[in-house]
Amino acid sequence: MKGAFSYFVFGSWWVSLCASAMGLLSWLELTGTWWNAPLFVFLLGSTLVIYNLNMISGLAELRVKGTESERHHWCINNERLMKFTLGLGLVLTFISIWFLNVVVWWLMIPLGIVALAYTVPIVRRNAQKIRLREIGLWKIFIIAIVWVGMTVILPSVHLYGFEQIIEIFSWELALERGIFILAITIPFDIRDLVNDAKKEIRTIPSTIGWKRSVVLSQLLLAVFMILIWLRIGTDHPFFYAYFISSILTFTCVSVATPKRSDYYCSFWVEGTMILQLGAVLLCLTTLSFT
Repeated sequence: MKGAFSYFVFGSWWVSLCASAMGLLSWLELTGTWWNAPLFVFLLGSTLVIYNLNMISGLAELRVKGTESERHHWCINNERLMKFTLGLGLVLTFISIWFLNVVVWWLMIPLGIVALAYTVPIVRRNAQKIRLREIGLWKIFIIAIVWVGMTVILPSVHLYGFEQIIEIFSWELALERGIFILAITIPFDIRDLVNDAKKEIRTIPSTIGWKRSVVLSQLLLAVFMILIWLRIGTDHPFFYAYFISSILTFTCVSVATPKRSDYYCSFWVEGTMILQLGAVLLCLTTLSFT
């Protein structure tokens, strides 16, 4: 049972479901309906590709330098399984993209380049090639940009096509989502403090300290809720769904420390994205019965 759960979490199925949940939440905000099968499958498949490729590309270095991470040890011991999962993600992505607005293909070019540069060492710095994730202080913002592009801009482009660029509402959603992703990504950098120090990667926690980084994460969640309030007000039923899920997320990030297990970040922190969609859907269900 633990082996199956480890594959579900460390094989990136859980984070892929989280990405799909964020995309469906954006679709709900944009259209009033929450389900879109091609969008769900595309986000699931493409996230499987990106995250498994990221881990596979770093395995050689992990084998040489060693690691104390349970997640890294699982990945080292299950490389073939990750490659199979990556291949399955490619199939899901390729099939589903044909059912999306053709304009999505244009959006995938810049997002794909950034995602590839994040996972594979193709960016040249000095005399060697590095991954974007190794440019420490920029890493968290690159992650936020890709997540916003995939879970907000992509659904909006699927809906509006090229007119997405003038849709102010989707850009408001993008700003909110970016702030939220920044908030829940900080605990990952806190978790990786020791490994990043070995690689001499400078991150926010290594710069300001992990305790101040927790406070920064909390402040970002507060800013997220202020943006929600400014957009929909307290009279909108979604406000309370966002508020409750944000309180639970606030609690989750508040206990971040460098000694937290990999499951804390890879399951609980990432799970706050599904929590957010779940709270909104519960709100809709409650309203339908009143």
